[in-house]
Amino acid sequence: MAFPAMHKQLKVLRIAAWLLVGGAGFAVAKGEDPYREPSPNYLRQFRNEGAKTFVLERFDAEGRLAARSVEKLDGEVEIGGPVERMIAGRRFTLRGLNACPTEKVVYNRVQSWSCADAARDYAGAVYNRRASVILCKTLLLTPAAGETTPASCFVLVGGKGEPFKTVNDDDSMVFLGLAAIGRTDDGRSRRPDLEASQSLSRSMGFQDAD
Repeated sequence: MAFPAMHKQLKVLRIAAWLLVGGAGFAVAKGEDPYREPSPNYLRQFRNEGAKTFVLERFDAEGRLAARSVEKLDGEVEIGGPVERMIAGRRFTLRGLNACPTEKVVYNRVQSWSCADAARDYAGAVYNRRASVILCKTLLLTPAAGETTPASCFVLVGGKGEPFKTVNDDDSMVFLGLAAIGRTDDGRSRRPDLEASQSLSRSMGFQDAD
């Protein structure tokens, strides 16, 4: 059964204020990259036993980390579909991706699901049942009130006897055939880093389940 849409407002307790780290002489630390998938060890520095942590990193146009917030989540992440996330009271969209290139997808290997339901089931399990740290990265430094933030999001899962690993939300949605890479007006890929995943997904026939 698909994970139901979530409407509960998140209660967020801020445990760290914005940390400004810009400056001309700033060197990008390992893991602090606006595009690269962070390692499990990078995410584990934000992990608190028995709690779920949300980290938001903002990068400037030159790819330098400009600000970071760290918050404890006391509620669930709302999964609006393949590319929409509501985290800590903020709306995010997975950058450069378009939701549901086909209405039906092959999910759980052999089952035909609606694209939106499959996305809610998969992402809901990752964010709400397995995650200990959620990290989203964005190039939007100063969003307007209520503005949806384009971001790439990553989730730390594991612990309690299981190895820690990073779940790349952007890559997962593309690989599972739940989202497609957007194109610019002149046809260029908005996510060249995910082209290989999209090609593999199509070769495996996850889309067009009918």
